[in-house]
Amino acid sequence: MKRLLLRKRGVHKLIDQINLLANVANAEESRQTLLKYYQSNAKRMNYYYYRQQNWIIGSGAVEAAHRTVAQRRLKLSGQRWTKTGAQSVLNLRVLRMSGYWKVLQNHLRHAA
Repeated sequence: MKRLLLRKRGVHKLIDQINLLANVANAEESRQTLLKYYQSNAKRMNYYYYRQQNWIIGSGAVEAAHRTVAQRRLKLSGQRWTKTGAQSVLNLRVLRMSGYWKVLQNHLRHAA
């Protein structure tokens, strides 16, 4: 129900609903925790607006890209990476997977 209200009506409407829980016995600590969380993150949780803009609000696409770009290359057996080395390899993988590998090759040829 929280998720549906958050997506359809917005975070501030959800905060209003949580405030209505004040009269429920033994719920004050949970209510305060929920209020603090949603009030602290309200600027990042404007899902109602995001959905109106047809923006993706889930993390699935980012997680899939991480698995494809980073983990498949950096987590091979026996490999060890420095932060700089891992970032360099990931930069090249992103170029290749996004179709800009040939652009990089052309820049390198012209620089030589």
